[in-house]
Amino acid sequence: MIDGCDREIDHLRLSLTDYCNLACRYCAPAGAAPPAQMIDRRFAEALVRWLSVRQGIRHLRLTGGEPLLYPHLIPLVRSFAALPTLPEITLTTNGSALAQYAGPLRDAGLTRVNISLDTIDAERFAFITRGGKIEHTLVGVEKAVALGLSPVKVNMVVQRGFNDDELVNVARWALSAGCVLRFLEVMPLGPSAHVMDKHLVSADEIIARLSEHFELRAIPQTLGQPAVDYAVSSDTVSGTLGIIAATTRPFCDRCRRLRITSKGAVVACIHDDRRLDLTCCWDGERLDETRADAILFDSVMNKPAEGKRSQSLPMIALGG
Repeated sequence: MIDGCDREIDHLRLSLTDYCNLACRYCAPAGAAPPAQMIDRRFAEALVRWLSVRQGIRHLRLTGGEPLLYPHLIPLVRSFAALPTLPEITLTTNGSALAQYAGPLRDAGLTRVNISLDTIDAERFAFITRGGKIEHTLVGVEKAVALGLSPVKVNMVVQRGFNDDELVNVARWALSAGCVLRFLEVMPLGPSAHVMDKHLVSADEIIARLSEHFELRAIPQTLGQPAVDYAVSSDTVSGTLGIIAATTRPFCDRCRRLRITSKGAVVACIHDDRRLDLTCCWDGERLDETRADAILFDSVMNKPAEGKRSQSLPMIALGG
């Protein structure tokens, strides 16, 4: 797929559910009733087969909500792994149930995992997630590393006044654990967009703080990669850290992503409120690929050159 700005679209983020067992403050609006949308398994299989075989999707990331809560996750991964056109299948998770599922997921064909973890302080973790228990996620990280779902990437959304004082400690922990750590800027999305006003810590500031404790050497980026990665070394640890600066250093010009929500809507740009329904192409048994082609063409060709910052959906409904 080539969009209207001549960008190749070959990455798909498929949200399996908009339900999560945690409620991180920048992701899930406070006071909202817990959503419970789950995509139909056969619909998801048909969509991915169509997009991979017919439209050139080569990289699939399963998201949520929390995808480990999706009841058909293992057979779904197994069916995706059987597609010869889909060499990479990854999953983004909060890690709280990963210790249980890491082995079956690896055996089913999952390539690797990204784990969201914004702090390594138990009390702070409970506050940010509104009640989560950090020990469950830490055990999940250890299990994923031990089973070779690597590189295991840990994503930390840096927020001033919440966790920005932990940059160095989290970096040392992640590198010692054998993970690639990615620092993410907060993004102005949905009802929680206001968090950016008070809590944004820019990539420049993150790098400056890290440079006081580590030697950083930039690694050349691969095509379409949103993160700027650094080889890191100090007297005690070494490895790779990355910065995803979607707010202060937008990477729209090299975006290769397409999203499908758990409600079956295709979203070409995370910052754009425009979304088109694909469920009208599904009769419960078969995907009308000709009709789906037309909807996809409309979405992809109207993917904006730069995000409009008009997204009204919260991150939990977009699939990350």
